[in-house]
Amino acid sequence: MLILILLPVTVSFCVRRRRNRSSTSGRHNGVGPLPPDEAALPSSRGGGVSINFASLGSSFSYQQLLNATKEFRDSNLIKKGQSGDVFKGVLETGVQIVVKRISLESTKNSEAYLTELDFFSRFAHPRIVPFLGKCLEGTSLKFLVYKYMPNRDLPSSLFYKSNSIVDDGLKSLDWITRLKIALGAAEGLSYLHHDCSPSIVHRDVQASSILLDDKFEVRLGSFSKACHQENNGRPRKIARLLSRLSQSSQESVPGSPATATCAYDVFCFGKILLELITGKLGISSCEEPQFKKMLTEILPHISSQEKEPVTNILDHSLLVDEDLLEEVWAMAIVARSCLNPKPSKRPLMRHIVQALENPLRVVREDSSESERFRTTGSSRGSSSSGRVFGSWRQSVSDPVAAGTSSLLSQAEGLGRTSGAMGSSARESSRGASSRRSMKDV
Repeated sequence: MLILILLPVTVSFCVRRRRNRSSTSGRHNGVGPLPPDEAALPSSRGGGVSINFASLGSSFSYQQLLNATKEFRDSNLIKKGQSGDVFKGVLETGVQIVVKRISLESTKNSEAYLTELDFFSRFAHPRIVPFLGKCLEGTSLKFLVYKYMPNRDLPSSLFYKSNSIVDDGLKSLDWITRLKIALGAAEGLSYLHHDCSPSIVHRDVQASSILLDDKFEVRLGSFSKACHQENNGRPRKIARLLSRLSQSSQESVPGSPATATCAYDVFCFGKILLELITGKLGISSCEEPQFKKMLTEILPHISSQEKEPVTNILDHSLLVDEDLLEEVWAMAIVARSCLNPKPSKRPLMRHIVQALENPLRVVREDSSESERFRTTGSSRGSSSSGRVFGSWRQSVSDPVAAGTSSLLSQAEGLGRTSGAMGSSARESSRGASSRRSMKDV
């Protein structure tokens, strides 16, 4: 009787063990589905991230993506990204897609891959690039699938080749479209900073992260570095300690979790605004020495008192009337406020959205309103209407941001803030301030 009971159990155990060996062998060959127990993936930040794969769109087979991209042909390569190569593809249904091919052989790519999976399993918004699905069949290669954006990214669209037979030169986006793009990007970042709890820091805000659909509506992309801002923007003591240790070893990387702040996103967004105003491609992605040089050339022409100087930095391909010039002036004032060397003095993204929705009010408010609603920073307790309209021009004429040399020298001297710091946070340590570079703020 005992033998009859044990026999089925033994057979079942042997069958399961054989299946597991077969599945493991298949995965080592780079094929075969992932087992259910691999749904719990480690976090790139040391914790555990349980990813709900069912919420990550469709599951594509490797063969589907191979056919869609014509075997990942070079002619379909859109760009070589930081975390993987990006290809254009077309599914059998005719739907255009973008496929990111990620090699997990490097730790950096593995972390980026997990970060994107974690992000898209939790968040979706009209200003975020639509995530269509994934292919997780292999072990060394993974594939993430997004909706294709016909106008690609901002650097590709700011200047474009004309299809006209008469004019075969380069065309540039008009001012109305540029303002629309600035507002759309601000709305996307505002969602991350203010509508997600805890706040999400993008950490890779640059022109190439701004994707554009066929109507030049913005969809934010490049979420491989995104992370949470914890504890309501206040630094944890352990984070401060780790930040200082990383500084002393000089192994910290700008944009790492130790410097993940909403204020950092705002600073980078200010660079994008300058790129839209001046038409100078690469401002948002250039290295620190080059960016410093650009600031010395640009900032002296952004005045809170008169608009005419801004014409000296305005993209020469733009044709703007008097009203549009005031909008350019307003955007320039917002940009300079975003570039304030003190993170606590930078505006919140939700206030930037309101300013870009009503740019003329930024420069047309009378002095009484400006004085009435004057604020001293972007603290959570500040008046919304004051920051939106009454204090923009005041923030540009603030002694901290008034002189170009002052801005540059103070930006060089800023201390590295911890990963939990946000737009409303204060500098965590004066002792660390002398070791911070502009690209870390």
